[in-house]
This record gives sequence, C-alpha cells and structure tokens, in this order.
Amino acid sequence: MIKQENLQINGQEFIRTYSDDNRYIVRDGISYSEAVDPAEFGRVYTEGDMMPDEETTDEDYVEIGKILMGVGE
Repeated sequence: MIKQENLQINGQEFIRTYSDDNRYIVRDGISYSEAVDPAEFGRVYTEGDMMPDEETTDEDYVEIGKILMGVGE
C-alpha cells in the first residue's frame, strides 16, 4: 500500500511517499524506491513491481537461471 508522511526540512513542508509492501512507487512511467517531494507539488504515485531483496546478488540470479534452465555445474 502507498504510504505518505509529512516532513519538515529547514522550515519547508515535504511529503515522503513509499510502499509498505516492498514495491516501487511509480509516477509518469518512472519507478522509484521512495520519493520526497515539496508538499505543494501534490504528486500522485501508484505501486509498481516488487523491489529485489537487498541480499540477492547477480550471482544469485545466474544460479537461479541455471536451475530454471536445467543447466548443471
């Protein structure tokens, strides 16, 4: 679900937008992990694809691909 929280930085109001479901947030076709916008912009985001686990490495994806394709060591 999209979550928003109000922030104040150096006296200016901002809105932090993020997903509580580990998904990207999307606006105008661009995906973000989170966004912090001036409050007066009124930007609207939707939830997008799942973000990859931080612990997953490129080598992990290669290994997963080998398993799926039935390729042995």
